[in-house]
Amino acid sequence: MKSMALAAVVVQLMTAGGAGAHGERATEQRDAAADDLGKNLSALKGELSSLSEQFKAARERRRLAAEQKTREDEEWHHGPKAPPSQRATPPTGGAGTSAH
Repeated sequence: MKSMALAAVVVQLMTAGGAGAHGERATEQRDAAADDLGKNLSALKGELSSLSEQFKAARERRRLAAEQKTREDEEWHHGPKAPPSQRATPPTGGAGTSAH
């Protein structure tokens, strides 16, 4: 009698998904879902790294463009900057100057 009761409980558990083949499939599905989650998480981390690098590169390009614009504005208002040795010196009235 006890064996019949035990067999009935096992059958009920198997049909309810609490034991037997259903439990193994559920474990496999959880493992597969965990693997998929791991893959998706890795892909998201890679995407984040890529976007971060693109953002840094864009920020550097904007900084360089702003510096270039500042130099161009200064040259427009104050003339080009030349090193001191290359600047033209005004005539001081030496032997080669006109009397005017």
